[in-house]
Amino acid sequence: MPFMKRAVLEIMVDNMKESIHWYTEILGFKVNISSPETNPVFTSLSNGDVEIMLYKREEFSKEIPKFKDMKTGGSFVLYITVEDIQKLYDSVKNKVKIIQELYTTDYGSMEFALEDPNDYVLMFNQAN
Repeated sequence: MPFMKRAVLEIMVDNMKESIHWYTEILGFKVNISSPETNPVFTSLSNGDVEIMLYKREEFSKEIPKFKDMKTGGSFVLYITVEDIQKLYDSVKNKVKIIQELYTTDYGSMEFALEDPNDYVLMFNQAN
């Protein structure tokens, strides 16, 4: 079995401009690549070691046809470890749809979850 080195989330979006704005302005991601630069159909964003790729539905469904009529969002969670969860929570709680308030888990870490504009769930975690 080959050794796996890295996983990057690539998500389908319907409104690229809104998605780029949300990830950069709300969560502090930086744009690495937008293709094409004007009216992009693909954008790679990063914040620290976390990378997310956004792919516009029209183009993504050319590669994976079943995406054409599939709802965005999903039954998975993008689980992101952060350094100062309280600071992050305080900075976003009035700007986003929080779906799980900040709490301490049974195993001692702090977590909260939110939805992005495409109904994807992002859960943030800080181990204690």
